Amino acid sequence: MTVISTRAHKKGGFTLLEIMISLGLIAVALLAVLRLQAQSLGLQTEAQFTTIANYLALDRLSRIQSLDKPEAGSFSGDFGPDFPYFRFQEDIEEIMGIDYLIKVKVTIILDERGSIREFPITTYLYRQKT
Repeated sequence: MTVISTRAHKKGGFTLLEIMISLGLIAVALLAVLRLQAQSLGLQTEAQFTTIANYLALDRLSRIQSLDKPEAGSFSGDFGPDFPYFRFQEDIEEIMGIDYLIKVKVTIILDERGSIREFPITTYLYRQKT
């Protein structure tokens, strides 16, 4: 007895449509990964600026605090060759009606490649008059 196979042989492999769909999905996934990478770099740059500016502001505040009697007024300057794109602005004022209290505002400014970012910090110092 002879058995006749009626099954058609199906060729293995992928169709052009399947390949195009898989390439489209891979492209969407890669774009998402690249966008996340760019966002990560932006956040890292912002975190670096915030960290450096915070330390520089605390340095300026400690210098002001070490003075016996800080003079009221506005002062500005830079941080030399160690931080070439950073500069500071200090505003020192006595509080009217409250003896011994001085308001100090230090703003750290980053001016790099035409982009200006500021990091302000304000505090009050108690200075007993002698």
